[in-house]
Amino acid sequence: MEQLKATENDLYFVFTVQEEVGIRGARTAAYGVDPDYGIAVDVTDSDDIPDAPHECSSMAGKGAAIKVMDSSVICHPAVVAKLDTLAKEQGIAAQKDILKAGGTDAGAIHQTRAGVYTGGISIPTRYIHTPQEMADLDDIKACANLAAAFAQARLD
Repeated sequence: MEQLKATENDLYFVFTVQEEVGIRGARTAAYGVDPDYGIAVDVTDSDDIPDAPHECSSMAGKGAAIKVMDSSVICHPAVVAKLDTLAKEQGIAAQKDILKAGGTDAGAIHQTRAGVYTGGISIPTRYIHTPQEMADLDDIKACANLAAAFAQARLD
């Protein structure tokens, strides 16, 4: 949010609760805001730990993870393409994020009202849901940069 400059877009930033127990906060927030586009920002599994079960595609140190799908959502192709284009145009390290299981608030956002163009930007993180989660600082910065770029982008 600190990176944002003037934009023609109406922006809403929602910090949700209860994502892990049914994406409840995102569901009510998206219903109340009624957005045209929604981006869920979260962490995602990193597929580069020893003996990884290979149930995901992102790796720590390779940039922001642009969500393609997980068990709760298949992101809108136009949103995925826009995030990918913005990353390339602005030199932001990025990779595609595909998960076999798990989900994010995007799963609730895309089903709101008549539907929302939804995507996700995630930080590849090792050892999610443990006391010693580990993320690459450059990936965190790339996620912030990509989120700011999308917030300021012209969306047709």
